[in-house]
Parts: sequence; structure tokens; C-alpha cells
Amino acid sequence: MKRRTFTAGLAALPFLGSSLTRAFAQDAAASLPKTYSGQKIRALASTGAAFEAMATVSRDFTEATGIAVEYVNLSYNEQYQKLILDLTSGAASFDVFNFAYQWKFEIEPYCADLANIPKEIQGAPDLALDDYPQRALEIYGRANNKLIGLPTLGDVTLFVWNKEAYKAAGLDPDAAPKTWDEVVERGAKLVSNGQFGYAMPAGKGIQTTVTWIMVFKSMGGEYFDASGAPTFASEAGVKTMKFLVEKLAAVSPPGNLAWDFPEMFNSLSTGQSGQSMMWPGAFGDLLNPKRSQVHDKIGWSPMPQASLLGGWSMGVNDASRSKDAAKLYVAWLTSPDIVRRMGLIGGAPARISALKDPELIKQAPNRPAVLAGLQGDVAEYPPIKEAEQVHIMIYDEVNAAVAKIKTPEQAASDLQGKVESFMRRRGYLKT
Repeated sequence: MKRRTFTAGLAALPFLGSSLTRAFAQDAAASLPKTYSGQKIRALASTGAAFEAMATVSRDFTEATGIAVEYVNLSYNEQYQKLILDLTSGAASFDVFNFAYQWKFEIEPYCADLANIPKEIQGAPDLALDDYPQRALEIYGRANNKLIGLPTLGDVTLFVWNKEAYKAAGLDPDAAPKTWDEVVERGAKLVSNGQFGYAMPAGKGIQTTVTWIMVFKSMGGEYFDASGAPTFASEAGVKTMKFLVEKLAAVSPPGNLAWDFPEMFNSLSTGQSGQSMMWPGAFGDLLNPKRSQVHDKIGWSPMPQASLLGGWSMGVNDASRSKDAAKLYVAWLTSPDIVRRMGLIGGAPARISALKDPELIKQAPNRPAVLAGLQGDVAEYPPIKEAEQVHIMIYDEVNAAVAKIKTPEQAASDLQGKVESFMRRRGYLKT
């Protein structure tokens, strides 16, 4: 199970019948204009249940408007490459596209501004922007004072613990830790008879970077100073490396130097580790008795101190030959009623109303925690277009530090040096 595709796990959760959910979409589509009937929209998206839900509900948009919608679903890396090539070449093969917010500054020059869709497109639904957690909306969809995307998938890291293990260790099984220090304190009490305190990934993979980012945020870290220079070896950066190596790794299972998401998930779901970080899309498997030995023993909450924001938004290609039809579609797809319907068939809502909806909570009981995480203090991936390259630098250095190849101080210093060198080559730093 990979971080980029495990949202398909949502499909394992129960949901309402298709006839009822389709009625929501048909009602929402009833008032849409037929101004653009006969046009076709091509949409680029990733893979998984949440993106399949978008294609499913789009049939009702086509029925109501006469606008055909065709989805092309690719893996994360394939989608990124295809999108950048399409935008920068001006080919305009795709009219709308889902994008990870890490890409937003790279794609912003090629994106239409969506802020005034209801005024520009007669009959378009209201955007209801106040129905999103505002910090999440800012990170997901705004770049350079421009609304380039509307959230289509809400995602934020959650903290998960084994209630039975907590109780056996004398801990309150219903109380989540509030700080990372408390995570380690509890973890030390959980270590016993082959059980470990935390499922920390330390391999050369994205979940190692995710862990570093959350701890770095909790230490008061900032990626860049006021001048734009990187600060990865700041006091917070050194403290983060030391915490991961000396404290969190100390209560984690051996062999985690090759771990990414699958190993982290397995350690928690088999009961090997009593605490872990978890992405919401994995709960379909985590709560499934056929796939998890702890399906009935799990508690969850937002991460202590700060959760890392994941998620996706949908943008409109400014060079699209069907730009108005595309804007109408994006406004409709992200409207409250359609978001609710998608949530019932495997979607991952980012709207407050959907995350509070009783039927959606019944279907996926972690949704209140997702909302709390989205509304709380959130960490984000490095806000530069080459964020993926920085992620690699982070997990390489964490891996070296946990493996004792480098001291935490040396790993932090080397990380700083790598980021500085990279930013100079890309023109961010002049000296």
C-alpha cells in the first residue's frame, strides 16, 4: 500500500446505495445551464476511490448540461509529469486537473483564476468558500494572490493508538497525547514483550519526510527565513534530528531503516507498535477485521501539536478551449451537495459541512478528527515548486542519522547544505 494510492482504502468502508446518492447529484445538477452543450472537458486526475468518485458523479453533470467529461487517471508521478508538460507546452490537452498543493507555484502561471466563477458563468453554483477550513483553503488553492484551485480531497495526518495496549500499560485508553514528548513518554511504557511504542518510518521514502515535517513544525521550525534563505539547520532543525534519532527511534521497532507507509501500517495493524501516524485513506483497511488485528482497538485524533496537510484541488487550464464550461464543471463538482455525494461513494471531503454530516460520519467515523486536524495547526510541505526534491534530501539525511552513519547535528548541517546548493542552482539564492 503506497501513500499516493491508498485512498482506495476508503472503498472498503460501507456507504449508502447508489440510487439515493445519485439523487443528490441530480438535484444539484437540475438548475445548471445548457449554454455549453456539445462541448467536451478532459480531466486529469490521480488514481484511487476518491478520484473514481469524481468520474462517477460527473455523469449527472453531463446529463444536465450536455457537456461531456472524460477522465484520465494516472499514478502520482505520471500525473505530475503529464500535467507539467501539458501546461508548459500550451497543448491544452486537459481542461481541468487535480493537483497536489506542492505543485501550485509551478502551475500557477497556467491556471485560470476561479475566484469569480459565479459572476463570470451564468448558472454556476456559489463557491461557498466559507465552508472550507480557511487555512486549508489557503494552502490548497491560493498562489500569488490567485485562487487557482478548489479543494477536491481533504487529507491530514492523524494520530492513532492501540487502546488495549494503552490500558495494559496503565495509560488512559481514551486520551490522545498532546505533545511529541508525551508520545515518546507513552511509547516507552508500551515497549514490552515484542511490542514497541511507535511505528516510526526511517527509510528513504516520503513517510520519513512526513514525520520530520511534523516534528520540525512542533519545534517551531520554519523552512525559510524572511529573506527566503533555507533554515533546515536552525535550532529547530537540529532539535528535530536529535528527537527523531534519540527519542522516537528509541521506542520504535528495529529494522525501520527500510520502512515507508506499508511497513508503518503493518506494524500498527498487527499490534507490533502501539502508536503511529496514519493517513485517513488507510482507515478502510485499519478498521477492517480481515486486514487488521487491531480493528476494534484503535483510537484516533489529530496529530499532537500540528498535523501535516495532504490533499488535492482542481484547477482549470487557462489555455483551455472550453474554459467557461470547465469553470462551470469545477464549481459544480466542488459544491456542497456533490461533495457530500462523493463522500458517500469513496470521496474524501474537504468541506466542513460534509465532514460534519451524520451519514458521512457513520460511513467513516474518523471524519470529525479529519476536520479537527484541518481546522487546527497544520504543517505543510515546503512551499516551493521543487518540493519533491527537498523531500528526498530530508529523508536521506534522517535515514543516515537514524542509521548512525551521521550524528543528528551533521545530518541537519548536511541537509541545510543540500537545500542551499539546490536553491542556488535553481536561482532562488544569489549568493
